[in-house]
Amino acid sequence: MASVTSKKTASQFEKGRIEALKEERIKIQKKTFTKWINSFLDKVNLHVSDLFVDLGDGKLLLKLLEIISGEKLGRVNKGTLRVMKMENVGKALRFLSTKVRLESIGAEDIVDGNPRLTLGLIWTIILRFQIQDIHIDEEGAETKSAKEALLLWCQRKTAGYQGVNITNFTTSWRTGLAFNALIHAHRPEMINFESLKHNTNEHNLNNAFDVAYSQLGIAKLLDAEGMLMCMEVCMCVCFLLLF
Repeated sequence: MASVTSKKTASQFEKGRIEALKEERIKIQKKTFTKWINSFLDKVNLHVSDLFVDLGDGKLLLKLLEIISGEKLGRVNKGTLRVMKMENVGKALRFLSTKVRLESIGAEDIVDGNPRLTLGLIWTIILRFQIQDIHIDEEGAETKSAKEALLLWCQRKTAGYQGVNITNFTTSWRTGLAFNALIHAHRPEMINFESLKHNTNEHNLNNAFDVAYSQLGIAKLLDAEGMLMCMEVCMCVCFLLLF
């Protein structure tokens, strides 16, 4: 009996831990995507504070799509009724559906602030309007996907840097050396790369993000705490796209 109770307790603990990790992942993705969106909306003096709430009426979503696509999407319904919010979000989704295949995302999901689907929508926008435009010109080479091209670009820029071996958009960046190497490759006077080898991962990550922001004007989409706790492909890619 004690053994059964122990197994049940262990199972409940494991389920609780998994749910906690899911919530933490959503929290970090939300933070990163919010900063990414604001890097565009700031240009027109608009701002998202709560991603799951502020996109719900469709107004900021439509403005983001206009900025990032360079196209005009027509009149925005400024009313506050649910049907008016649905109209705005529906217009945004119809526009997106002409550019990319949308699956399982309806206007009601965004209006109601569904976390998973709202994050999925923003990632779809990033994939379509930023990553898809990346190309690597290499005569005789096979065609690469946009993410493969971005990864190859990073590998080429950081080739030869000690302690840097970029093979993905997650674990390869945790030490912070890859971010610093990328900045150093562009502007070597900004970073003393040799001095970073004996520092902690947290220090190196913060150094890269601080220098990128203060010297290159690259928005602080990431922070060391989030990177070390739960690194996601989308987080790293969002930051790299600003270089």
